[in-house]
Amino acid sequence: MTGDRIMKINADELMELAIQIEKNGKEYFAAMAERSENPKVKQIFNFLVREEQSHLEIFLKVRDRLAETRTNEFQIADEYNTPEMDAYVQAMSDGRVFPNLRSHEELASEIKDDEQAIYHAIGFEKDTVLFFGDILGILGPKDENRELIEELIRQEKIHIAKLYTLLSSLK
Repeated sequence: MTGDRIMKINADELMELAIQIEKNGKEYFAAMAERSENPKVKQIFNFLVREEQSHLEIFLKVRDRLAETRTNEFQIADEYNTPEMDAYVQAMSDGRVFPNLRSHEELASEIKDDEQAIYHAIGFEKDTVLFFGDILGILGPKDENRELIEELIRQEKIHIAKLYTLLSSLK
């Protein structure tokens, strides 16, 4: 890497990825709630639909705030300014890092039963925690949206715990 190379990322594109992940999660959870015949599974997936809608609305607000307070591109935190991270950010944007950027119809077609749906949902939520953690790193330690993203990470971890509890109740 040359000393004068500065990786830049478009804040709107980053928020669009977060928005798309939340939309896909909401659609997947709604499809799984509709498919399941188990009332407990339906209840958890319907809860997750409402949560994803709430997160979606938050990211829309964050995107709008970022658009108001920054130029279209901003320099990312120094530790993210490497060729490897540049490649990672590119892979994030084209869906190679987070398979939950695939359509919910495509994902739902692979699911055979409630247990498989729950395992997939756990993976989806784990990927989301990773992505939100990346957003924190990219935004930097002084960003005004940091507490909001940290709270979303906490909520996603609670979703994972609820899904594991549901999974163990099915066995």
